[in-house]
Amino acid sequence: MSTSGDAPLNTLHVLHDPSALPALRRLWSAGDSLLLAGAAVTLACRADAALPSPCHACVEAVRARGLSTRLPAHMATVDAAGWVALAVAHARSVSWS
Repeated sequence: MSTSGDAPLNTLHVLHDPSALPALRRLWSAGDSLLLAGAAVTLACRADAALPSPCHACVEAVRARGLSTRLPAHMATVDAAGWVALAVAHARSVSWS
């Protein structure tokens, strides 16, 4: 994430609907980040999902779906404050529902 002297990252893509992943990939650019929220956190547990990087998962959505023990070790989770920090670190955010 950027700090006060750094340029902001490009776009934070907040994916709620797993079926929107193909459209998101078409608009992905270097410097973008992905946040999995809602039902989209299930993609983190699918080997065939090939998620863009960096990718984060909303911890509340992970817990609500009982996926805490199935989440890959490399997948960072964020709480509500982390979500806000990601949004602030990016120049813009796009929600995919």
